[in-house]
Amino acid sequence: MKAIRRLRELAGDRSGAAAVELALVAPILVGILVPMTDLGMGAYAKMQVQNAANAGAQYALEHGFNTTSITTIVQSATSLGANVSLSPTPAEACYCITSNAMSIQPGDASAPAPPCATGACADGSTPGTFVSVDTSYSFSPLIAFSVPGLHIPSTYTLTGTAVVRIQ
Repeated sequence: MKAIRRLRELAGDRSGAAAVELALVAPILVGILVPMTDLGMGAYAKMQVQNAANAGAQYALEHGFNTTSITTIVQSATSLGANVSLSPTPAEACYCITSNAMSIQPGDASAPAPPCATGACADGSTPGTFVSVDTSYSFSPLIAFSVPGLHIPSTYTLTGTAVVRIQ
């Protein structure tokens, strides 16, 4: 009889309910929080890689083309440092711009000399000298996720590209 009364008292006691609920919900919250943290860190790294490419292009615009200086600027423009690679190395090229300003096309391949050497594009416009800076970074998430039947890589290559006309 005393045991039954004690069980009834325990059944009515709600003082540990919050701890039990937290124990049930905490794994779900952590299971959501860790991938969201990885996603945020990946997005931040992608922004840094793109900003490093932009910094290299900005340097070329202000100071002219110099591969060594552009490489130094790119690697110092981000907290990722030397882990940001330039692939390929910064390049200087001569292009003619077509009627679609978003599309940069190289000069006429059948011409005897590049458009910058001849001073004219096929449509008669003046060619320009462009510098292209391509950056990349290998990003590894905090936790490697594994889903049966779905291949999820353990590292991701983040890239950034910036092109600027210097002449």
